[in-house]
Amino acid sequence: MNIGDKVRSLHDNMDGIVVGFKKNNIVEVEVDGFRMDFMEGDLAIVSQVETDEFGSVEEEERVVIPSLKKKQHSRPKAALPLISERGLFIAFVHQNDQILDVYICNNSDLTIPFVLGTERKGEYKGVHTAVLNSRTQLKVDQVTLQNFEEWPAYVFQSLFFYAGPSVNHEPLVKKLRFKASTFFNNKKEVPGMSADGYVFQLDVKALEAVDADKLKDGILESKSHQTAVEKVVQKPNSEIDLHAEALGLDPNMGNTTLSMQILHFEKELDAAIVNGMDHITFIHGIGSGKLKTEIQKRLSKHADVEYYEDARKEKFGYGATYAKLK
Repeated sequence: MNIGDKVRSLHDNMDGIVVGFKKNNIVEVEVDGFRMDFMEGDLAIVSQVETDEFGSVEEEERVVIPSLKKKQHSRPKAALPLISERGLFIAFVHQNDQILDVYICNNSDLTIPFVLGTERKGEYKGVHTAVLNSRTQLKVDQVTLQNFEEWPAYVFQSLFFYAGPSVNHEPLVKKLRFKASTFFNNKKEVPGMSADGYVFQLDVKALEAVDADKLKDGILESKSHQTAVEKVVQKPNSEIDLHAEALGLDPNMGNTTLSMQILHFEKELDAAIVNGMDHITFIHGIGSGKLKTEIQKRLSKHADVEYYEDARKEKFGYGATYAKLK
């Protein structure tokens, strides 16, 4: 079940569109312009075949936009379809442990022409353009985890079309920058695909006004503000073990293992800063010294690190680095 899915209550004569998810398996559903909470187990997804054949569950007119009802009072009422107008995502799916395929997923009933580009140091580059039909996914790019920190910003632009009564949505422009602390916390099932990936919704703010304090995807930036909204990040331990075995990695995979260790280091450092921690220690071991060198190089350039030093030798030997945070 994903945002944008049509669902029906198993206990009440109501159906609507999934617009959000809350804790404890609570699903937020928009029913006739009102938002209501349901237990996930109390809902069933309404298939498109059923909707085409039988229409809405209720016999009364299903008005998606209140303004449409005012315009129709002088002529016989015609039943309107239950339209899913939300459900546009960007997803990163593992091809292998290092390569990620990038998909744009349209889980709505709209047709969406779009342009995807990248921006690095003010230079824009076009990546992909297409028309994404309803309930379809399209591979648009490919990236590698090894150079995660060097990923450019993605610039996504789109229009929204529905052949019939609908909302005249403004064009959508989103700039997306990813940080390890938020990117790897968004792993879930990709809408419309039987695969897991790192998933981010694009159209939350495009289709309705959303309080920024409630927007928790951590990467969406509006064209006017260009400000990332940070996802709530769990406070990490004060000591982080980066050994391959501790992270469930194969220690014999060379640079691939090193890249994943660095990503985990970045994620935990960002989490410590977001949570206002005073210090954090990274246990990297001695080994070849590559991991220690990379960690200390990044700490030395980080604006939120006051200083770093070898952690207590009596406890860690020379295999850990202590970072004092500002």
